[in-house]
Amino acid sequence: MQDEGGVEIVPGTHRRWDTQEELDVRLEENGRHHYDDLIGARQIPLNKGDALLFSANMIHRGLYGMDRFALDILVSDPDISLLEFADEANLPNEEMRQKMDNPTLFDNTILPRRKP
Repeated sequence: MQDEGGVEIVPGTHRRWDTQEELDVRLEENGRHHYDDLIGARQIPLNKGDALLFSANMIHRGLYGMDRFALDILVSDPDISLLEFADEANLPNEEMRQKMDNPTLFDNTILPRRKP
C-alpha cells in the first residue's frame, strides 16, 4: 500500500441539485472538462490504511495517478433499480461472506440476483 491523492468532494451536494457550473463540468458541456476545478471542492488525501466514508450522492471524484491502489466500496440506498450497475465479479462470493463479521452489508445486492 502507498499514500495517494485521495478523493475530491463538494460538501453539501448530496442535499441539493448541481449548480450550472457543476453540471457543465460533470457533463463536459459549455467548454468545461470533467477535470476542471469546482468551487467549494475539497481534496481529501488518503494515506495507506485510511478509510473514507462519504455519501456517493455528493459530487466526488478520485484523484488518480501515482499507480493508485485503493479499495472502493459503494454503499447506497436499497433501491433495486441500482442493481444493474453492480458487477457481480466485484462482489464477495459465498466463501468470502462466510469469513465476514457482517456479510449482510451485501444482502440487498447479492440476494435479489439469486432469486429464481
